Amino acid sequence: MKFQKFQKKPFRTIACTLLLLLSLLLIVLPVNAESVAEESLGTYIESEYMDIDVEINDGYAVTTVEEKLVNANNFSITDSFEILIPENAFMSDFSISIDGKEYPAEILIKEEARQQFEEAVSSGRTAGLLETRDSELFSYSLNFDAGQSIVIRMTYEQALTRDMGEYDYLQYLRSNHRVDDLTISVDINSSTDVLSVETPEFASDINYPSPTSAHVEYSSNSLPQSDMNVIFKTENTDEDGEMKFYELNGTGYFMHVFSPTADDMDISPLNKDIIFLIDKSGSMSGERIADVKEAFSQIIGDLPEDDNFNVIFFDAFMYPHSEYILAANESNKQQATSVVVNTNANGGTNINEALLTAIDMFSAKSDNLPIIVFLTDGDPSEGVKSTAVIRQNVLEANNVDASIFTIAFGREFDYDFNFLQALSLENKGIAVYFEPDSEATEGITHFYETISTPLVIDLVLSYDDVTSDVVTTGKDHLFVGSESIVLGKYEADADEVTARASGGVRNGMYVSEHDFQIQSEEGNDFIPRLWAYNTIKKKLDMMKVEGETEELVSDITDLSLEYGFVTPYTSFFVEIPQAEKKEEPVSEMAEDAMVESPEEEEETEEPVSESIDEEDISGDESAVEPTEDSSEAAPSFSSLMALCVIGLIAVVLKSRR
Repeated sequence: MKFQKFQKKPFRTIACTLLLLLSLLLIVLPVNAESVAEESLGTYIESEYMDIDVEINDGYAVTTVEEKLVNANNFSITDSFEILIPENAFMSDFSISIDGKEYPAEILIKEEARQQFEEAVSSGRTAGLLETRDSELFSYSLNFDAGQSIVIRMTYEQALTRDMGEYDYLQYLRSNHRVDDLTISVDINSSTDVLSVETPEFASDINYPSPTSAHVEYSSNSLPQSDMNVIFKTENTDEDGEMKFYELNGTGYFMHVFSPTADDMDISPLNKDIIFLIDKSGSMSGERIADVKEAFSQIIGDLPEDDNFNVIFFDAFMYPHSEYILAANESNKQQATSVVVNTNANGGTNINEALLTAIDMFSAKSDNLPIIVFLTDGDPSEGVKSTAVIRQNVLEANNVDASIFTIAFGREFDYDFNFLQALSLENKGIAVYFEPDSEATEGITHFYETISTPLVIDLVLSYDDVTSDVVTTGKDHLFVGSESIVLGKYEADADEVTARASGGVRNGMYVSEHDFQIQSEEGNDFIPRLWAYNTIKKKLDMMKVEGETEELVSDITDLSLEYGFVTPYTSFFVEIPQAEKKEEPVSEMAEDAMVESPEEEEETEEPVSESIDEEDISGDESAVEPTEDSSEAAPSFSSLMALCVIGLIAVVLKSRR
């Protein structure tokens, strides 16, 4: 008997343990099964259509993108979006439409928009925040109910640059959703004749309604593998340029487009002394140095004979092709090209000494325009490493007023682009960037072409006393095929605006003066926004040189709020009103269960927008996150079985007594 009693106890203990494990499995397995089943549904958002509408007036492009998105799942999800817009564009409108009702976003100070967004999310309300991630990337998140469709509409604005007589409008065609219905419509209007329009690699319908306008239409049942470029050429203005006027709320706005040809001005392009200052540090090895060799061999080979030039490669040390600037004859160009082709990349990066070496080669006695084309792919790692000190040293040494045009060549985080921009802006130049790829060589050579033929140096456009708040776009020098656009305000009771142009040309000084009769026209309603856009851009450029001063921040913020632009200091915020839900009757059993069970704390998660690399936006399905239904689910069969098993354990344990 003692032996039998001893055997029963372990048996009961084992039985209880097995029954307990079985009950846990009955609870856990269905949860995992539901999770697997949910994943097998393939959570995704469908794009029903994407319409892109573009309006371009004298190079000022306003782009509106509308996309209808549908949650094809039978449960709610959160979808994250990233929008890539062209460099120097400002987001200016954003709205969400649900069930035919549009909810426009409000432009707010960045901190205020962020605060309202976080308050809305923490309270469980649907809200959207559109803010800049960097100069070209915007992101936002949205909650979709099961089967719900939402129409997203956004607008951005940009001032295109005219180079070599043509404009190049870039439309990014990237989405983290599959697009089965795409339409693109582009309307082009110009003060001068539109000579031609092209859309390379896109079979578009192009027509010309009038000599000064053009229309482009493109449609597809899928998203193309490449972005779309609309390249159009316009006629130059006459010697005095063209001026347009528009009045808004008692304030007059004008736009002066100045792009005469050498023949109109009865002058010839200037000769130049040009130094190619090229980084050959270790990080330039491989594809980068190969692209540089190809691009600069072509650039040097095409130099006109009346120019002078030199080539300086640098790493931690300086490697000038010659101790002084050479005439651009065939022999010197061939020797320099040979040096370029046989250069290898290694060593550190001494930017300070490189720039000072190049500046020191110019002669103050030369009548040619001094230009430095400076290419680098990284930050200073040798010699002076402080970018502030480098800028100071260059300004002090540049007594010949050499223009510094900088090419940042590499990935986005390889170099300090703010430093390179400030360096160029302080020295009558601009900075651009290219990534090492199949189009890098073409991009570098094309950029050089835009600055290769100077027409007027130190161009100044001034106006009489009826004008104010004048802002100038373009470079300090006027190059063949480029333009200078000036915007400003004028007194509403003025009858005319007098414009004066002056600058250095090949045979001395160029001076002209012209009276423009004021005539406000409805078709010029884009001018106030273009003025605000360029005023903000100018102040952002000033900030790169002077720093983030309180006055500049205040000016940029005020203009951004007034004209509705998303900038580093403003954001769009939109909140969707919650639909009222009918209260469901609660049974007595449910009430008892609620009393007996501990109260669970609800957690509201802020939508997460994961970073998407610009190269990976196209063609990828959006990462979406299922959202649990707020209603209480009925107890499942597995839960009831688990309760029965637990009850059986209790009976077994009681029988032991």
